[in-house]
Amino acid sequence: MATSVNGYHRRPHYLLVTFPAQGHINPALQLANRLIHHGATVTYSTAISALRRMGEPPSTKGLSYAWFSDGFDDGLKSFEDQKIYMSELKRCGSNALRDIIKANLETATEPITGVIYSVLVPWASTVAREFHLPTTLLWIEPATVLDIYYYYFNGSNNHLFDNDPIKLPKLPPFSTGDLPSFLQPLKTLPSALVTLKEHIKALELESNPKILVNTFSALEHDALTSVEKLRMIPIGPLVSSSDDRADLFRSEDCMKWLDSKLDKSVIYISLGTHADDLPEKQMEALTHGVLATNRPFLWIVREKNPEEKKKNRFLELIRGDDRGLVVGWCSQTEVLAHPAVGCFVTHCGWNSTLESLESGVPVVAFPQFADQCTTAKLVEDTWRIGVRVKVGEGGYVDGDEVRLCLEKVMRGGEEAEEMRENAVRWKKLAVDAAVEGGPSDLNVKGFVEEDWS
Repeated sequence: MATSVNGYHRRPHYLLVTFPAQGHINPALQLANRLIHHGATVTYSTAISALRRMGEPPSTKGLSYAWFSDGFDDGLKSFEDQKIYMSELKRCGSNALRDIIKANLETATEPITGVIYSVLVPWASTVAREFHLPTTLLWIEPATVLDIYYYYFNGSNNHLFDNDPIKLPKLPPFSTGDLPSFLQPLKTLPSALVTLKEHIKALELESNPKILVNTFSALEHDALTSVEKLRMIPIGPLVSSSDDRADLFRSEDCMKWLDSKLDKSVIYISLGTHADDLPEKQMEALTHGVLATNRPFLWIVREKNPEEKKKNRFLELIRGDDRGLVVGWCSQTEVLAHPAVGCFVTHCGWNSTLESLESGVPVVAFPQFADQCTTAKLVEDTWRIGVRVKVGEGGYVDGDEVRLCLEKVMRGGEEAEEMRENAVRWKKLAVDAAVEGGPSDLNVKGFVEEDWS
């Protein structure tokens, strides 16, 4: 794929385009560093709104930035903004990307040789094809989830979803509740379905579609080869070794508190950047379940609106309990690596799940939407590193269910010991995959070298 000038093969220069959310930005920047390490140049592109949230972006030799406006540089202000955001991002982003690529190809000493685009921006591949640039999808969710979407949106396979359980090639059997929430009848989101269908269509337009997947071969060996037409290349886990250094002082507070606790005694609770959107009944169940264990806990609560009374009612409860520490931020990788942490209550976002795997910490899965439901299924039944809270009547989890799940993971006994042993085993495999010379690292190296040929 690399261009050739007078017999000299120009080194690859990737334009890396992502959706402007932290869960997309972090793994993309990790990939950028690994591509650069193996000889490539990377221009990273996302919306200005993300830049304003993240502050000063990382500075690395070989890495440059091309920011563009998504029409909402100051963020989304209303529900109406949310309804039109994906279409506006596509319109503004496509126009901006054309200008970025055109200017680069006309003036740069190292022209762009290929476009890597992430989840939720399939339009980037359409723009790339206009300039006859090769494209590669960066899939930042489990390979299993991509398989499910492919079979769902591919007309010849759609009938597979009429069965119960749902059986797809090389994948474990799924109930409807194990599918990504966008495919569940009561939780479907039309705008997400449109974008995901565009992803599958973009892949089917490629003669030999390549996907860089943020997973590792040992973790999803069968899922990586489930769809014969897709060439999935595992290059993960793309996990950051450190977090925002500007917030280091807050991380140190957490570390000092954890240092005072016994090994494997602390419940760590973090439900991601959308935790503030947790329904009141779910927040109530989580609060009462955690407090009922009488165990120390470290709880991450990001308050978008401190005046919101329904959340404050529960915050007062957890902040008033002297067994716990409630903070707005911490370095998750450092917390999970601390010996005092015995359990991770997580929404099963893929970045958090990979961080738990790389740290060897058992999980209580509390999924909310999107791929989290499928990841929770894999956590409990395939990798066997934790348990998933069971949903009761009305689609909600109750506090006693949360307490029982926590006790199942935290107490001694054969089942808890098996989870811990599995977590330790996956930790070694995850770390070995990503180190220099490991299978995922060699896959990144091979991807770059293929573009030199």
